[in-house]
Amino acid sequence: MDVKSIYFDGVNSWDDLGLLLASASIGYPKKNKARIQIPNSNIYYDYAELFGDLYEERTLEFEFIIARPDAMTIEELEYKRSQIANWLEPGIKHKLSYSEIPFYYFIAEVQGDYEYAEENGYAPLKVKFVCYPYKIHEVDEADDIWDTFEFENDIAQDLTFEVSGTREAKIYNAGTAKVSPKLIVTGNVTVELNGLSESLGAGTHEQTKIVLSRGWNKSKLNGSGTIRFSFSKEVL
Repeated sequence: MDVKSIYFDGVNSWDDLGLLLASASIGYPKKNKARIQIPNSNIYYDYAELFGDLYEERTLEFEFIIARPDAMTIEELEYKRSQIANWLEPGIKHKLSYSEIPFYYFIAEVQGDYEYAEENGYAPLKVKFVCYPYKIHEVDEADDIWDTFEFENDIAQDLTFEVSGTREAKIYNAGTAKVSPKLIVTGNVTVELNGLSESLGAGTHEQTKIVLSRGWNKSKLNGSGTIRFSFSKEVL
């Protein structure tokens, strides 16, 4: 039987620390309505039209059980506490995955101090994480992996394009958030998308002006070589 667990900062709560996950609360982020009123009018401008929907951080809460602390020596229990304290150091963001949400992960950090108590035969441990609003798919959208394919939302697509002169490229972002793809280029390729242009030489480019909106994105490519759009979808 699989035991529920989380994986945070390279450590599995059950496999590595023997923490039994008793409960989990996966919160959803609150949407920020970023609007301003145009002076001397009844018209409001919604920044979502420019930046997309804006959300606050989301909260995840987990309660673990350290089984039978009374069966441990004082030294063993203190060592376990030290392991947990080092693992749950506040203020540092790490990748967090939860066994009940396969193929996705969160970018999370511990919120404040964790709550620890000793009771008869067990010790409950409560931990709160604050996270980037979206959960992120573990698989690159260009990788056609059958086990992670979501038939209701995903689309099979080849995201490597050969460029010789000028051509059009269509890229589908199945997520709900705008994403900045990593662009892997051979030769020299210029990308035009949503009114922005980026000229790229051979190599891997992670910081560019190119952003993929939700759904279909129609791009113009010019130059000579190949370009691969590498990204993972982000969903609520």
